[in-house]
Amino acid sequence: MQKIAIPDLQPNMVVARNIYSTEGVLLLSADTVLNAMQIDRLQQFGLPSIYIKNPFTDTITYGDLIDTIPEVVREETRVQAVQLVNTAFKNLTVTQNLDTQQFKAISNFLLDDVIKNRGAMIHLTDIRARDGYTFGHSVNVCVLATLTGVQLGYDMINLKELALGALLHDAGKMLIPQEIIIKPAPLTTTERKLMEQHSDLGFDILRKHSDIPLVSAHIAFQHHEKFDGTGYTRGLVGTDIHEYARIVAIADVYDALTSDRPYKEGILPHEAYEIMMSLANTHFDPIILQTFLNYIALYPLGSIVQLNTGDIAVVTRVIPGLQTRPTLKFLLDASGRRLKNGPEIDLTKHLTIFITKVFTLTEVLQLGTNSPQQTNLHQPFEPSC
Repeated sequence: MQKIAIPDLQPNMVVARNIYSTEGVLLLSADTVLNAMQIDRLQQFGLPSIYIKNPFTDTITYGDLIDTIPEVVREETRVQAVQLVNTAFKNLTVTQNLDTQQFKAISNFLLDDVIKNRGAMIHLTDIRARDGYTFGHSVNVCVLATLTGVQLGYDMINLKELALGALLHDAGKMLIPQEIIIKPAPLTTTERKLMEQHSDLGFDILRKHSDIPLVSAHIAFQHHEKFDGTGYTRGLVGTDIHEYARIVAIADVYDALTSDRPYKEGILPHEAYEIMMSLANTHFDPIILQTFLNYIALYPLGSIVQLNTGDIAVVTRVIPGLQTRPTLKFLLDASGRRLKNGPEIDLTKHLTIFITKVFTLTEVLQLGTNSPQQTNLHQPFEPSC
């Protein structure tokens, strides 16, 4: 499957994943063949992009892609969580009252899924409507932070504190004018200063509730602190920042980079990886960052990539900690010939071969239509040189 921006959709494309509104309403189910009216409806709902099936690879049966891409959190869990967060946060905006039991319940069932799927990696970004970015972001940061806590060996008490604080890290944004939150353009200096108040506002909201651990409340307060002391609101340095907040700071930035936002499209995981690695020791705790990135699929299953040999292949397997060296199935050779049954290659065993490009869906579809067919290959695999 491939993510594609709504303006680039065309009739007869096939939906790869169920599409929901922020309220949890199913808009279109997987396997729907799109028509012009449905595409227009998706635009009206403010969705930036969706996942569609890639006709270039959908007939391939291999490895982990036989049925579905494994998820850290089940689709139904994520949809329910976003719906509940949407309702609870909107209630906070109107009544100034935080339903702590609701948020505890949400964070606990997200935590349950993460623990059950602790060996899974993050392959896909969830799709969020323009007016529901904050709610989906809160859920995703909770999932990413909790997965990191699991990998760090946290016990259940620590995990619950981390999950609840991560889910509520942006609670203060509910007190910021919504026209700033969803502004489809970069913020002005004045608007940014106002936005930065959400850390203090969130902490003030959370610390008033005795059933929210103070360490969880400090996540809201400290998640924009930076490891080198250049963050806000207090300019804390290194381990003076609570470890939970150091985890959430990483999850927060990764999700912001890779998700479609009101004013920009998200970037690809391998691009986010490079940016975040460049910020180790300045923005982020380097040890926690490496733990976090070990469970991010830099080249998610189904990605179409080009190698330094010129061959083009699809990612079929990713191993935690070895994300730069996935297993691939070859689709086209270096001369552009389509391979009906191309060989597989494990890049951990071919260290001179590496990925040089990740194709967009538009580029992939052009590859699929412009490439001549080649009969099955039976000879031993030798990558193009």
